Amino acid sequence: MVLISILVFAILAYYFAVFLNNKKVGYTLSFTFIAFFILGLVLLVSNEYGHFGMQKVVSEKTYQIQSVQKGSNLLLKKELGTKGKEDVYIYRTPETSNKKKPTTTKVDVNVTNKVKTGNYSAATLERKTTRWEYKNGFYSFLFGISDNNKEFVKQTNTFKVGNDWLVLTTTQASQLQKKMKSKAFQAQMKQEGATYVKEAVMKAMKANPKMTADEQKQVTQQAEKAFKAEAQAKLIQEIKAQK
Repeated sequence: MVLISILVFAILAYYFAVFLNNKKVGYTLSFTFIAFFILGLVLLVSNEYGHFGMQKVVSEKTYQIQSVQKGSNLLLKKELGTKGKEDVYIYRTPETSNKKKPTTTKVDVNVTNKVKTGNYSAATLERKTTRWEYKNGFYSFLFGISDNNKEFVKQTNTFKVGNDWLVLTTTQASQLQKKMKSKAFQAQMKQEGATYVKEAVMKAMKANPKMTADEQKQVTQQAEKAFKAEAQAKLIQEIKAQK
């Protein structure tokens, strides 16, 4: 409405200054509409660059997330730029679990990504988005033609994942996958794993010589699981140390 009013004021100011026979009245009216014209420009510029008539509105939404790789708890980060301010996180949601491409956070310097690990029952993404919105219908009516309502200001993404989740860059994940698939590493893990499990069983039997076969089997399974977790953690630390 302000933009249209500015055009109308300019036309009226010109009309009264040029075509009205009574110049005194014509110039008076012309100067009046010039003042309205300038006021309209000031309001328009204030809205465009100072967000006059607008306020910051924060919306919050929580999403359940899934790993990008099925069968694992993995949150990936793709490093962009040189200062890390435009890095994006890669994940899936139950709605996008079967899609070819996973979901990513927005690439923008005004987007902040945080990761919190803890004893969470489910992996989630808490998103807070701040936008400029008109204070009421009056300001929307005045400046709505500018098409700047709900203008993006900033966004904060907070990922909350369990302690059993891995948070790796895409490069680190690729190195980890390559290393774990190598025959040399698998042979090493098989040998070291067997020794680790044997020692765990012997220690358990020493503490309880009357262990049953089922109890020994349970100790074996627990030892195998513990070894895999320790070996993976050690490998991840080695990969992260290479950066």
